[in-house]
Amino acid sequence: MQLARELKCAAVGGGVAVFGILFGWIIFPALLKSQLKKEMALSKKTDVRQMWEKIPFPLDFKVYFFNYTNPEEVHNGAVPIVKEIGPYYFEEWKEKKEIEDHEEDDTITYKKKDVFYFKPELSNGLTGEELIIIPHVFIMAMILSVARDKPGMLNVAGKALNGIFDNPPDVFFRGKPMDLLFRGIIINCDRSEFAPKAACTTIKKEKPAGLVFEPNNQLRFSLFGTKNGTVDTHVVTVKRGIKNVMDVGQVVAIDGNPELDIWRDSCNQYQGTDGTVFPPFLTRKDRLQSYSGDLCRSFKPWYQKKTSYKGIKTNRYVANIGDFANDPELQCFCDSIDTCPPKGLMDLMKCMKAPMYASMPHFLDADPEIQKNVIGLNPDVNEHGIAIDFEPISGTPLVAKQRIQFNMQLYKTEKIPICKNLPNTIVPLFWIDEGLALNKTFIKMMKRQLFTPKKVVSVLKWMMVLFGFLSAIGGVAYHNKGRIMRVTVTGGDSKVTKVNPEDVEQKEISVIGQGQEPAKVM
Repeated sequence: MQLARELKCAAVGGGVAVFGILFGWIIFPALLKSQLKKEMALSKKTDVRQMWEKIPFPLDFKVYFFNYTNPEEVHNGAVPIVKEIGPYYFEEWKEKKEIEDHEEDDTITYKKKDVFYFKPELSNGLTGEELIIIPHVFIMAMILSVARDKPGMLNVAGKALNGIFDNPPDVFFRGKPMDLLFRGIIINCDRSEFAPKAACTTIKKEKPAGLVFEPNNQLRFSLFGTKNGTVDTHVVTVKRGIKNVMDVGQVVAIDGNPELDIWRDSCNQYQGTDGTVFPPFLTRKDRLQSYSGDLCRSFKPWYQKKTSYKGIKTNRYVANIGDFANDPELQCFCDSIDTCPPKGLMDLMKCMKAPMYASMPHFLDADPEIQKNVIGLNPDVNEHGIAIDFEPISGTPLVAKQRIQFNMQLYKTEKIPICKNLPNTIVPLFWIDEGLALNKTFIKMMKRQLFTPKKVVSVLKWMMVLFGFLSAIGGVAYHNKGRIMRVTVTGGDSKVTKVNPEDVEQKEISVIGQGQEPAKVM
């Protein structure tokens, strides 16, 4: 039986509409998801792998110092008054070295390498040669380490400091930011006296981070000099995500160890990715996790709100240091609840082997009592908060602001003359703003590869559905036009009464029962 032409058109239209529904809402999303699973895995063939191995653009690395304007008064117990100096702006180039794939367990191992380039034109006129005054990181570290581990040796520590640093008048460093950051400051271990010689022997044995051993028994200390242009010794193992893309970047071991051994219970676990790649298909309910090797802990940012970046819709996640004493998930970072630091502070002694505390810049979200111990702080969530804007489909961070502040205690002790009147409070040294913002090139690439096809399919699927349904309805209507016309004319009544014209002419017209003559039209 041959269908009429109009019914064939209707059938084709219906088929187009059904195909539009299937393709637009089922087939294409499935294809997109399947393709993203392949592209977001750390396979050697993917663009994500190439960017993961070596980020093709620099990150912002800005350092801000807290310059102490009243060091003499602080030496005698006064509240510190600080003035922020910065940013000292650096380009930070990140890449991974000694990369090895392990097919058997779908993992990959690597070592990190960072290179820093100072950019004075982006540093608000700062050159790095200015004079700053801050608590001396190395002097305070020596004092605090002895006070924690061997308090009975504090007198000897004081004599050692006098020998190594030529009888310092107080615990403050007066020097150039670039020396402290990268070039290094001299630690003179060319001493024959017992106390400084014993201290230097201990220092060489423990090999604290930031030290370089030089000829003539000299040591050179800097905050980041040993990290600049050198390959980190730690071997990191992460999941490639080829078998399961939701595992991509997950840290599973460092130096072959499946967990840390410095904290308690779950705090020793490596939870989250290495911070350079994240799984796709993020939803508001997903709580991201990333592991920070510098702080020996995982961070769990939480969803805050919807945002956008250069026309791309994003989800903003935020984080902070936390309240260790009152958050059950963080209490295992403390030996006991009673030993937890105040809200907003993290003790880094076990992680960095240095008596320092991490916080948000300007003590943002910290215990108000900590802020009261320093004059000149102005915490602002927009300037000092941690925030990352993710594109949720691909899981790509488009904008990231990772900010951290390092602090030390101005330890008061009668056993060391330069410490006997210190205020015994935790004070800030400097803070770092490490930022990422994808440039136009990568935004255009993302739009071209991900969002343009989505927009095309979004328009196309509706066109197909509308065209198909209209064609189907039109074809069926045209095929039944005769019947439709009859139904329309008769009002849908199949019983029709025949009326003769002469019957109409002979019938009188009456209104409310009485006959009247028709009105005359003049």
